[in-house]
Amino acid sequence: MNASVLRAIEILEYLAVAKRPCDLSTISRDLKMNKSTLHRFLTTLAQKGYVGKEEDTGRYRLGAKTAWLAAQFLEAIDVRHLAHPILEQLAEASGETIHLAILDQHEIMYIDKIDGQQAVRMASFIGSRAPVHSTSVGKAMLANQPENQWLQYIQQTGLPACTPHTITQPDVFINHLRKVREQGYAIDNLENEEGIRCVAAPIYNHLGKVVAAISITGWNVTMTEAYIQQMIPLVRKGCHTVSEKLGYQDGQ
Repeated sequence: MNASVLRAIEILEYLAVAKRPCDLSTISRDLKMNKSTLHRFLTTLAQKGYVGKEEDTGRYRLGAKTAWLAAQFLEAIDVRHLAHPILEQLAEASGETIHLAILDQHEIMYIDKIDGQQAVRMASFIGSRAPVHSTSVGKAMLANQPENQWLQYIQQTGLPACTPHTITQPDVFINHLRKVREQGYAIDNLENEEGIRCVAAPIYNHLGKVVAAISITGWNVTMTEAYIQQMIPLVRKGCHTVSEKLGYQDGQ
């Protein structure tokens, strides 16, 4: 590898971890780098905007260009592209249908799907939409929004019944969302389609905001309530893996 490139990266990573301006002597000591050589690197990085220098103290910090570079990377991330291998793993491990969905206004939209091993296919397809309140992916995402958005959703939709099992009472729905938020997953127990059960977990981005959700979905013959309990850690782990790929860190 190019030694100069590696040194420049070391300097940037050092300043990122320091989280405060550092003087030349401190950086030189900690990186075990000659001061004159270090100064040349810092000067070049400063000229390109990746390092900033305080005029009054002469200390160095990360420059604004690093924020721009990070933003370009994060904007280029495609959650569907990153999540697809995880969907395949979940389909293989569960034998059930796997969905990836996002929130779009007051509906969810499926943006990826891998069919399970069932002989009968489900109604969902990539690009199709469904209510938030009757789907596990919808509840997993909505539960992580501010509670005033829950009320807005209820006012906008009225919680119509999709099946006899759909939660249609506002107070019951709100308490249900609080439970979903606390436990970190949501279950659709025959609420959106007759005979279909799902379990879903949310996906977080680098800001700690929910941007999507993954569900494991199957007919109630195979997706029994006992089997769903086995799938909960599986889908949560899968979502955590995708979240990490999006820059999410535990504790955000």
